Amino acid sequence: MATVHRATDIRSDRAVAVKLLRAEVSRDTDLAQRFRREALAATVLRHPNIVACLDAGTDGQQPYLVMELIEGEDLAARLKRGGRLAPWQAARIALDVARALGVAHIRGIVHRDVKPGNILLASDGRAMVTDFGIARLAADAEAALPGTTLGSVHYFSPEQARGATTTPASDVYGLGLVLYEALTGQRAWTGESTDAIAVARIGADAPSPRALRAEVPPALDEVVRRALAPEAVDRFVHGNAMAAALEPIVAAGDEASPTAVVALPPPPPPPSTAPVGAAPSPGSGGPAGREDAHRSGNGARPRPGPSGARRGASRAARSRRGPATALGAASRLPVGGVAVVLVALIALAGGAAFVAALPGRDPSAGNGASPAGQAAVTRSPRPTPSPTPVPTARPTPTPKPTAPPSPKPSAVPAGEVADLCEVFFDIPCGLGAGRYAPSRFAMPFDIELGDGWSNADHRGDIVTLTREQGSLTFAGPIREVYPKGESVEPKAKARSLIEAFIATDGVGSSKPANVRIDGRRGLSIDVAPTGNERVALFRTDGSTYQLEPDRTTRVVVIDLPHDPIVLAIEPHDGFELRDILDTADEAAGTIRWR
Repeated sequence: MATVHRATDIRSDRAVAVKLLRAEVSRDTDLAQRFRREALAATVLRHPNIVACLDAGTDGQQPYLVMELIEGEDLAARLKRGGRLAPWQAARIALDVARALGVAHIRGIVHRDVKPGNILLASDGRAMVTDFGIARLAADAEAALPGTTLGSVHYFSPEQARGATTTPASDVYGLGLVLYEALTGQRAWTGESTDAIAVARIGADAPSPRALRAEVPPALDEVVRRALAPEAVDRFVHGNAMAAALEPIVAAGDEASPTAVVALPPPPPPPSTAPVGAAPSPGSGGPAGREDAHRSGNGARPRPGPSGARRGASRAARSRRGPATALGAASRLPVGGVAVVLVALIALAGGAAFVAALPGRDPSAGNGASPAGQAAVTRSPRPTPSPTPVPTARPTPTPKPTAPPSPKPSAVPAGEVADLCEVFFDIPCGLGAGRYAPSRFAMPFDIELGDGWSNADHRGDIVTLTREQGSLTFAGPIREVYPKGESVEPKAKARSLIEAFIATDGVGSSKPANVRIDGRRGLSIDVAPTGNERVALFRTDGSTYQLEPDRTTRVVVIDLPHDPIVLAIEPHDGFELRDILDTADEAAGTIRWR
């Protein structure tokens, strides 16, 4: 429908998004006039979860809308970058969207195109719905040409697929499809053609998210299945009704995931701060068996999968998000212009009125193959692995933080141990200097951190601490490794894991060096992809850790009583391994296993 530009409104001196109706649509005078009239009508939709339409006008013969500029990314990019979301996170986004739809439904407006690309994840934590400005235009087209449906085929309701009249329950169905995809990492219905995809859902009962992912709460599963009822009368009648069903689920999730910093019992006397053992960088040679500080390595950050899969700009730890890599803060976009001056063409799409500020590195910018499928690398939960060795969703790397957290996080009082702060929408939260014990991580430990660190991921199988120069990731237990391109369940020994990493196709490594952390022995190697694609190195319960072609990562495996734990130290874009080793080594030397 339109192209979207970043612009500056000089009257208010603020950045805005300008959506220009495409030339071929503009040639139809009637459509162009409706576009402007209905866009102005859309200004009545004022709500924290709706992207505001601020103004409308015409540039020559081309109508345009002036809309609120949202710093962040859309949900489609987020799912592509990081795979499926944690159930509580998916429910929270769905709640915001349902509230936004409820406001429109009260005013008689049906969106008709609820899909991940029209849901923006703002950097302040809100999910926001865009493209209400053309909702009535779609209604006019449907009325003028019976049997005509506007929308996106993957998110059609059954009545849209039949060309019947759409209602608020049609938007509820679209949101149900979005929520299903966010929970499972895949669409509810697929087909070989658009017709087959649309027809597949007519009269068909919705699949259950819990059938693919057991940790989805039963109440949330029930909300999805009701929203996807084939008959409109069996669904939530409008967005507000669906929001009411989601509110207690989100509230329960928030209570289970507190964001407050809590004090834990004092740790035993601090250990010696001997640095993690050094390992020569790939190809540099060096004795195997040293236990001195690891200061070698150049900065190429690895991460491809046995078969490949390129990571994007933001490498969150989750999958590496599946699991584990660092996630960056939103970058600032320049502002400039006169009157409403167009600065840059951002997208040619169904009108996402926003500019992505988080370059998707993390986990999931596209799909890439890994040992036996596609590797997932992201900070949010990923789709459950299929029978293939590696999860199908593939994340993109996350951007490194551009500035220290503001205000500066307060330090943990001396003698106390705090939990990590809460990550929201993949934006790292700053940590003050002090000792921390990640409460969710399956293998208990605590670590002393100086200023400048943030928490980028904190789950049962992954913890990622990040700073400007790079990240320090803890992962375990390890469920799969990929020596010689095969998916193998490793033995619970550090040497077995290290040997599997060295034998991974497409990976170059240094010789193993002996290390010791808090009295526990282990091995350390520097690894980097030998080609131009990402390489999957290992998988935990819900995440796949990948190496990126232009980086060298230090991987340390420590033997613990039950399962070994992997520590991965990697630089961010623009830095080398040695730039992060000093601070990461210092922190690793303070680890105490519990």
